[in-house]
Amino acid sequence: MAGQKRALEDNSSRNVKKSKLAKDRSTDAPEKPGQLISNLMNEEVDFPRGGGTSLTAAEVKAIRAEATQEANEELFAAPGKSPKKKSRSDAKSKASVTAKKDAIRIEHLNYKRIVPGMKLLGQIASIQPLALIISLPNQVMGHVPITQVTSQLTSRLESMHEQEEPSDTESVDDGESDSRTEVPDLFQLFHVGQYVRAVVTNVHASGFTDVSAISKLRDDAAKASRRLELSLVPKTVNSGVLKTDLKPGFTLSAAVQSVEDHGYILDIGVQGSSGFLSFQDAKRGGLDGSKLHIGQLLDTAVVKMSSNERICTVSIDPRGIQSSSITEVSNVTSVLPGILGQALITAILPSGLKLQILGFFDATVDEFHMPANPAKAFKIGQKVKARILYEIAGSSPPKFSVSLLDHVVKLEEKFSTHGISENAAIHLTYPIGTILDAIKVKRVEPTRGLIVEVQPHLDGFIHISHTSDDHIPALSSSSGPWRLNTFHRARVIGYHPLDGLLQLSLRPSILEQRFLQAGDIQVGEILKGTVKRLTDSALFVSISGNVDGVIWPNHYADIPLKHPSKRFKAGGSIQCRVLAVDPQRMRVELTAKKTLIESTLPVMTSIEEAKIGMITDAVVYRVVDKGLVVQFYNNLKAFVPSREASDYSSKLKDMFVAGRVVKVRILSADLDPPRVVASIRQASSSKAATVTDTSDITTGAAAEGVVAVHKTTAVPSPRPSHTRESIPSKALAKIRSSPLAQLKAMPTQSQSTRRSPTPKQAAPLKVEGFSWFSGDARSDAASDEASSSDEGSEDDESSKRKKRRKKKEIEQDLTADMHTKHPESNADFERLLLGSPNSSYLWVQYMSFLLQLSEIDKARETGRRAIQTISFREEEERLNVWIALLNVENVYGTDESLEGVFKDAARHNDSKTVHLRLAAILDESQKHEKAEDQYKRTCKKFGYSSKVWTLFCEHYLRRGDLEQARKLLPRSLQSLDKRNHLKTISKFAQLEYKLGDAERGKTIFEGIVDSHPKRWDLWSIYMDMEAGQGDIQSLRNIFNRVFAIKMTSHKARSFFKKWLELERKIGDEEGALTVKQRAVEWTQKAASESQ
Repeated sequence: MAGQKRALEDNSSRNVKKSKLAKDRSTDAPEKPGQLISNLMNEEVDFPRGGGTSLTAAEVKAIRAEATQEANEELFAAPGKSPKKKSRSDAKSKASVTAKKDAIRIEHLNYKRIVPGMKLLGQIASIQPLALIISLPNQVMGHVPITQVTSQLTSRLESMHEQEEPSDTESVDDGESDSRTEVPDLFQLFHVGQYVRAVVTNVHASGFTDVSAISKLRDDAAKASRRLELSLVPKTVNSGVLKTDLKPGFTLSAAVQSVEDHGYILDIGVQGSSGFLSFQDAKRGGLDGSKLHIGQLLDTAVVKMSSNERICTVSIDPRGIQSSSITEVSNVTSVLPGILGQALITAILPSGLKLQILGFFDATVDEFHMPANPAKAFKIGQKVKARILYEIAGSSPPKFSVSLLDHVVKLEEKFSTHGISENAAIHLTYPIGTILDAIKVKRVEPTRGLIVEVQPHLDGFIHISHTSDDHIPALSSSSGPWRLNTFHRARVIGYHPLDGLLQLSLRPSILEQRFLQAGDIQVGEILKGTVKRLTDSALFVSISGNVDGVIWPNHYADIPLKHPSKRFKAGGSIQCRVLAVDPQRMRVELTAKKTLIESTLPVMTSIEEAKIGMITDAVVYRVVDKGLVVQFYNNLKAFVPSREASDYSSKLKDMFVAGRVVKVRILSADLDPPRVVASIRQASSSKAATVTDTSDITTGAAAEGVVAVHKTTAVPSPRPSHTRESIPSKALAKIRSSPLAQLKAMPTQSQSTRRSPTPKQAAPLKVEGFSWFSGDARSDAASDEASSSDEGSEDDESSKRKKRRKKKEIEQDLTADMHTKHPESNADFERLLLGSPNSSYLWVQYMSFLLQLSEIDKARETGRRAIQTISFREEEERLNVWIALLNVENVYGTDESLEGVFKDAARHNDSKTVHLRLAAILDESQKHEKAEDQYKRTCKKFGYSSKVWTLFCEHYLRRGDLEQARKLLPRSLQSLDKRNHLKTISKFAQLEYKLGDAERGKTIFEGIVDSHPKRWDLWSIYMDMEAGQGDIQSLRNIFNRVFAIKMTSHKARSFFKKWLELERKIGDEEGALTVKQRAVEWTQKAASESQ
């Protein structure tokens, strides 16, 4: 290079002169263009446009290998070492690069790795009115709004307001049109534990709460699911699936699109293809073929594909779907979550397994989806069945995460397999709040948490934040309090169905919490809470942890508070009592009324606890025309008639206001239909002392008491029981053989008698057959003397006062007669209706009065006017008027007029109730054929109702048509949901006992108790039916069979008590002694087994 440079310098120095320079330019000019052209030609050959090359393939491969070697030498060479050692390090580095390239990192699913469009397999954890809470892999939760279930369901929801008002031309008995108008709720379309395929539509940031479907839910699972929004729409979930991959064994989601003659057309989300499900296959799938709703989501398996690839026949048989698997797909986009495939284990890692699935796709299994205690250890090269959970986002080539868990592979809900609660659902065996005394640490993940063993084949997960109340940065498996094989005390705070893991906590603050959820709180319990906040509509109280209670304004105190903010301060303590608990909504209603908190009367929380004569506390809920509606604990209500509300004739609205605490006495309690009638008057302190039961007092019995005579009634107060019972004045006058006017003219005398300090000073009232005072030796003459002396004292008074008193008495009698007088004209009815416009009783009486006058059209007009006048809130009152109109048309109208009124009634009231009422009206009027047609129409429209089929059967049995009645049972089971089958079969069996063949009823009950031996309610009904037959030996056989089944001591005690009563009633003393002996033996056996 130096020589060349010097040569250039010499050449430049020789060319100093201009002549030589010009000469050189002239001589060099023709040579330079030739050199430039040749150089351009060479560059065009070596670097042609478009990427071509003049080198052969072997030369290119050799150059690339040499370049790779040089790059490795530059990047991985260790400085200061000999070339020989350097080459060894190069070899090691190449091996490490190859190993890193082949290795797959097994990562857990979390919110950071989830992206919109990602498809996952999930399991329904809970069902809310407007959303589904979905359990996803690795303890991730998501929610599906009701508008993201299927497009068909969304369309029905959008047009629901238009379908609620059918046109007049529509046929009332069109069952198909009615099924379309009634949009099913999510509880009818899904069940807890059901597996679904979902697509992520949105991932919200941490702390996001603005989700309308679940924003008001306080459940921890619902809160966790707010961040992840999912969709189940088949068009979105199945996007990318090719027609060529729709082969037998391929499973996918589908939605019911329409109902055809032979089956259902399904929307499978594949363009150009539709699914078909026959009615027969629908029944095989465990569903009633006629009860699939349009818009319902189904999990299907492909049976066959038509030759033109337009119709795909599918099946919903659960067993077929569980076992359906595929071996290969033509495109990776056809791989859906939930597909079962054969997998080959290619590597075993500490954090899971590496597999090859569907022939050539890589897959991983994390430790949460590996069997806890596999029967055989996994080996490389072993073939296993695996179900795809999701495709790992951002992986190229595509990689999948799969599960080997037994319940996921079989698409079943995981059950407990150990202890007393064997074969029971995990969330029922270990409800939230359960304390586990000894759990063993199986595995420690330093940055995530602990995996513990709860029982064999059931693990739990403890997040690192739940190991202690303090902040724990990392966990250690060899040291510290949470090392391997240590035992701890934990509490259940949740359950992840898909992973089959219990969510546990070791935090002392959670272990010490009295209540972990609303369901743990008992109604009627007295609590101490902390005021959280006060709003215009309610007071919110913190009870324990995340469990809050609400106090409504009418329960702030015994009296209404004008300024509640002065009494309730945020952070202050408050003592309250639990009024009602709603575990599903996590709501606890409280009361701060001092009267209820300090009351020692029994707490009544259900209608089963209502006993006749029982005195308890209640709160006035509403004042109506005919009486009061009072409310007990747990939102149980009772009715207090006007005559039992008070002794005074004042208006109830002036005496009682909503929120007032009253003591009531239970008069009657009916379970079917549920109705409780109570009395405030009989529960008052002056009328209800220590004993309130008057059932022991019989006619003609002698009792001791003090007579208190009122204006129109005489009330004896027997001394032993301190109970007061009223005797009508007419009956008392008849016993005394005295005129009623004389008895009514005695208030002054009775008042003077009640004011006397001792009973001896009162003039005794002699009634035959009833001794009012003990040791009464006073004769009739003495009583006559006393009465004459009273009359003498009255004669001493001035005549003016007598006249005034008589006038007042006459006025009072006239007023009383006006109140008790029955209306006798249109004006009387109109006057009464002005005071009680919402009383259907008065309106129906008015219509009856007009019918007696043969004014049929006016009676119809009165009924129509009543419907327009009665408040729309009084639904029962309006229904009574509609039924009266139906009766009028049935007797005086034509078939057309009856049908017109019936359609109007069905449109403005509960349609099913009106249908059944019309059938009953026709039946009672001996129009049996029309009643039968009405029942058929009702069953077609409301086939999902057990009550409709039961009443239809009763209609046939009362007519003696046993054959038609018995044909209804299999027909009803085809239309009813499975959950109503037992109830319906039991009702049919009871009807057989009462109206048909008792032996047939017994046969039906035998089938029920054999298939459901632990349904104690059905056993009890069976016993009652047999008791009605009077066969004590048959009853003994039934009881012996019942006690052969394992049951709780409480249930056994009730059955023994029932048996003993039946033995005393229709058996003999020997049988009663046998029952007592059996009870002792059963108790001893149960005690020995518990020890």
